[in-house]
Amino acid sequence: MAIPKLSEIKKKAEEVFERTPCLWQLKVAETILERKQDVVCVAGTGSGKTLTFWLPLLFREGIQVVFTPLNILGAQNVSQLKDWGIEAISISAKTVTSQNLKVDIEAGKYRVVVVNPEMALGKGCTFERVWRNKAFSSKLISVVWDEAHCISAWGSFREEYRDAAWLRTIIPRDVPYLVPSATLSGKLCGDVMGILEMDRKRTKFIRRSNDRSNVFIDVRKIEQSLSSFRDLMFLIPEDWKPSDGLPKFLIFFDNITESIAASEALRARLPEKYRDKLVWFNSNNTQNFREVSMDKFRKGKDLWALCCTDSFGMGIDLADIEIIVQWKLTCNLDTLWQRFGRAARGAGRFGIRGVSRRGKLKN
Repeated sequence: MAIPKLSEIKKKAEEVFERTPCLWQLKVAETILERKQDVVCVAGTGSGKTLTFWLPLLFREGIQVVFTPLNILGAQNVSQLKDWGIEAISISAKTVTSQNLKVDIEAGKYRVVVVNPEMALGKGCTFERVWRNKAFSSKLISVVWDEAHCISAWGSFREEYRDAAWLRTIIPRDVPYLVPSATLSGKLCGDVMGILEMDRKRTKFIRRSNDRSNVFIDVRKIEQSLSSFRDLMFLIPEDWKPSDGLPKFLIFFDNITESIAASEALRARLPEKYRDKLVWFNSNNTQNFREVSMDKFRKGKDLWALCCTDSFGMGIDLADIEIIVQWKLTCNLDTLWQRFGRAARGAGRFGIRGVSRRGKLKN
């Protein structure tokens, strides 16, 4: 297959996606299409890493498989691709059926298959039959490991990530890996590459700054008792009236119990009629609740704020979140930067990253 020029990739992307790719995005796509190297791509949150997943689809018939750490990201990907007329499916325990797995996917009905590690990694996994189907694997354009830092950082409780090397023994060796993240430092990158059985000599590294110049850090010391959550009350002023409105905000917690308690404390400051406009969001919520809450939060009318864990966060593409608060410094710097990256992703927007400081950042 002839490899398109960068100018050709750019032109086609403008025609189909109505977006103009940057040079680094074009180079990622070019490398994937050449099929000679894997790609590690480090770029800031909201910078357009996801666009690089889809550019190769414009020049090669075949299938992109995207591993996602969060099912909600898969749904977001499928929705965007549908708008562009690209057949895609997100496979999870909730959506998998014999029809879509053993018939539609294997037959190549979908150009993009988004799947979580629990479904598709390790001997005996639900997806094993698909991987071993030569007709399917021969159509693979690449395998994308979205939010790649999770492969190492979440490996202790997402054990299937530790089985990722197994995949290299199943699919053709010339199928390239795309490994994108906003936070993939040298050591972490080495860990991820080791888990994925990637060869540095056969890997192209595309690294850009992960700074967000339109987002500002405001560090606030915790003055009140932790259990009162009074240090978060600046988000809902005491004299707040419905006519005042509220900026869309997220408060991140590393503890589900605290996120619920904080949510209840903040909700108590609102008139009863408006309390459902602020909810907690974590892995204990049902999948349906999370999907409905995401839709409401995206629209902004019925839901203004979330007290959340990383069940909401990475890769979520919402343009109008103005304030991000990290409650206590109990996470590591990479996690903190990912969370801050949810702010002000829309063109021309500015955001504040708030930190309530008690404790020290982990390395």
